[in-house]
Amino acid sequence: MYETVSPFLGFWSVGALVTLGLAAAVFPIALAVGLAVAFANVSEHRLVTWLARSYLAVFRGLPELLVIFAFYFGSSILLQHLNSVTGVYLPSPSPFLAAALALAVQFGAYAGIVFADWLRVFPTGLIEAGYAVGMTKARIRRRIILPILLRQATPSLGNLFLVLLKISALASVIGVEELSRRTSVIAGSTREPLLCYAVAAVLYLCISATAGLIQAWIESRARGAVGA
Repeated sequence: MYETVSPFLGFWSVGALVTLGLAAAVFPIALAVGLAVAFANVSEHRLVTWLARSYLAVFRGLPELLVIFAFYFGSSILLQHLNSVTGVYLPSPSPFLAAALALAVQFGAYAGIVFADWLRVFPTGLIEAGYAVGMTKARIRRRIILPILLRQATPSLGNLFLVLLKISALASVIGVEELSRRTSVIAGSTREPLLCYAVAAVLYLCISATAGLIQAWIESRARGAVGA
């Protein structure tokens, strides 16, 4: 058994790093998008609120695979059209970049819902206290709302990151050589699909376990900050 998989351990390791790198690249962007959408969702301007709610409704309802296809093929078609109009050659985005942008937009909607739910139950007394000491609305959001919001949403965001790790396997359909795609290549080469996918499952569990430990550490630090 070991003789079968040992020659491909390096190949698997690169795939695991690509999977982790894709998730690590997408998650901060998704958080930023989610925060922006959540605050827009409670904006005093109706148009801004409508745009935010429309964004959440559309991207929460679309399958991730469809969004990845739309970004990958849609960006290629758009760039080809711009090339013909401007006469300037613009290279098509790499599969990794297209997948990262698609997942960032999709998971930005999921993160937006997490933040929006916490904003609904945010203690209004803290906001009123900020106004009472002369803080502006922007400073209240930056100094009071944002730190508490991120701290309270940490468990939900950690679970969202674990989901992102698994969903990133869909990037293989447009050619991203992440863990699942490389596993299929190895399975075809060794003709041992069950063994190969078992190894991939172990690698996914190792990545998820590591992410879970980091999440637990962040949550403990957040609880300590609250206690302080």
